[in-house]
Amino acid sequence: MKTTESHKIGLLSDLHYNGSGSARARLCKAVEALNAQAAEGLLVLGDLVDGTDAEQSMALLNEVAELCGRFAGPVYYLHGNHDLEYLSKAEFYRALGREGAASRFIFTCAGYRFIVLDACFSPDGQAYERGNFVWKHCFIPPEELEWLAEQLAMSALPAVLAVHQRIDGSCTHAVQNDEAVRAVISKAGNVTAVFQGHNHLSDRREIGQTTYYAVAAHVDGASPIMAELGDSVTVFGATDSRG
Repeated sequence: MKTTESHKIGLLSDLHYNGSGSARARLCKAVEALNAQAAEGLLVLGDLVDGTDAEQSMALLNEVAELCGRFAGPVYYLHGNHDLEYLSKAEFYRALGREGAASRFIFTCAGYRFIVLDACFSPDGQAYERGNFVWKHCFIPPEELEWLAEQLAMSALPAVLAVHQRIDGSCTHAVQNDEAVRAVISKAGNVTAVFQGHNHLSDRREIGQTTYYAVAAHVDGASPIMAELGDSVTVFGATDSRG
């Protein structure tokens, strides 16, 4: 059951952190703002770094982990396509101090079940790794869709999904099987909200009973988004309504 008690979780997407002084200051400011607003968790929606090789990418991720580690609550990281230009998914999570972490996972916050999806696969099912992909060709494999359906069916809690790429419509930044993903969501009937990044825009779409939020890019100067979780999910930040 949903709760009348309100909780808040912060959202950042597309940091594209490059180690510069301005990038460091921008991330520090974002974390300070989330702490000041008493966010209880921080969800980072992918494309954390823009490295030039594997060694630098690992070093940049170490810096991101150190800066986000100043947040007063738990931090949950998704990988994006840029993070895998020179690294594997396992190396990405290792650099963040999450050795052995799964690329899709679940956590609970304020009576909501958060399900984090991994859309960094090519249509043939091959996982993104060290640049072996075309970023426009992103896909959620059938096995992962089955896992999502199982997770939604087994929980009495309302769900919130998070994914780096967009799943709210066919565009260059959406997964190529977005209709299949939404079919699973529609059938379950218990997904309240979806948080997405990837194309640097901020908008909101209502599809069926689910609200799809796109989070603007931190690298472009976007402030953190705050999602308030109570009887419903309310997002504070610049979002344009689209049909």
